[in-house]
Amino acid sequence: MGAIAMLTLNFQLMDAFTTAIVVPIALIPVWWSAPRKYVGAGGLFALGGLAVAAGVWLTAVSSATHAISPVVLRANLLLVIGGFCGIGLLLWARTVLPLRTVALSAAAGLVLRVGLEPINPANPWKYNFSYAVTVLALGLVVRRRPRPVEIVLLLGLAGMCMVNDSRSAFATLVLAALLVAYQLRPATMGRRASAFATIALFAGIAACVYSVGTTLILEGYLGEATQERSQAQVQASGSILLGGRPEWGASTALFESRPMGFGVGVVANLDDILVAKSGMAELNYDPNNGYVENYMFGSEIKLHAVIADLWSNFGFAGIVLGAWILVLAIWSIASAAARRVASGLVIYLTCVMLWNFAFGPIYSSMPIIVLALGMLLLPRQGVDAGVATLDPPSRPAVEPAPATSQDRHGRHDRHGHRTRPGTHAHPADPALPHRPADPALPHRPTSASRPGAPRDPATTSEGRS
Repeated sequence: MGAIAMLTLNFQLMDAFTTAIVVPIALIPVWWSAPRKYVGAGGLFALGGLAVAAGVWLTAVSSATHAISPVVLRANLLLVIGGFCGIGLLLWARTVLPLRTVALSAAAGLVLRVGLEPINPANPWKYNFSYAVTVLALGLVVRRRPRPVEIVLLLGLAGMCMVNDSRSAFATLVLAALLVAYQLRPATMGRRASAFATIALFAGIAACVYSVGTTLILEGYLGEATQERSQAQVQASGSILLGGRPEWGASTALFESRPMGFGVGVVANLDDILVAKSGMAELNYDPNNGYVENYMFGSEIKLHAVIADLWSNFGFAGIVLGAWILVLAIWSIASAAARRVASGLVIYLTCVMLWNFAFGPIYSSMPIIVLALGMLLLPRQGVDAGVATLDPPSRPAVEPAPATSQDRHGRHDRHGHRTRPGTHAHPADPALPHRPADPALPHRPTSASRPGAPRDPATTSEGRS
């Protein structure tokens, strides 16, 4: 429990070393064998190792034309390596601790981190409290199967985000509430949905949430400030998504200019910055405002999207790793929802992770990716994963045979005596377990075994002969 709290606390110890990096690495001998018990975890760790190796190779190649920052190189490598170790730690913890205990331990670290960080006066709920409070609230009610109380909490938290100018969090919480409600449908609606059908349904729900959410924002239901900012973004690029994240213009232009990527710790040169600015200008965004030079390309290349940052740091291996994470996350959450075992917390974390893959920087999204994958991955069928082992599929109940006329009116035994309705003439029913005689009771001889009693000729050798 303490190790999980230290993982989510992510407290800086020295230089680029934090508790989220040191603790999981130190506990490698403890969790090393746990990932192989989960679906897709082996491929995830293999692709992670390949991406790190590819990133180091790209850095060596780019050193001929670009400057390399040793500090950023070390920090980003530790971020990725420590992140994968953190996933392994969480997967192991789920085999020895109940899911609720793991969730509350993670929430404890997040709450403690909020207490240590300075409060952002611009929007404390959005930048300080929202994520930690949501994980804590959903962790308090998490069970092996979703419950209606999770819907109430998700919608209540969505209301808080709506009045605090947090568009993405509002949409994410509403989407999570709808996905929890989907699992609470009556069991009489048919057989269990397949993972593919659940994915299609999720995509439809997400599209509806985006469409309705955009309408609410532009109509001013989420506040006047949100409305004005969103209208300006739509007028500039035709979409809230592209207008809110013009970095995608820079990412696309850089990929067309240098498909192989850059490498870990590489500093962009002037040509790279000009290419990025041209791509952002195509979205009707003014790149000459200091943001591009100071934030995106100041000391490293930051493209404000996990998948774009994976490409710039690790090249094509980073794209493959990102694609594997996306496919694994979507398949796991769909499979869990089809089995009706996806909790509100796991759905929320998965939605936040998927959002950050397109619109969040990797350095701030890595802790969310670690917690989401560590709580989401499903144990393999037939594998003993301790507390995390999936329940075996229930067998259909055997329907009783219809009652016959003899069952309704009674049967007759071999001596012609009438039995009670619903009973059988022969007491030795093969479907019932055999009950041995109690040795403590006195033996009661039958009439055939009592001395001097007449015997049935049909049962003697004389009668048979």
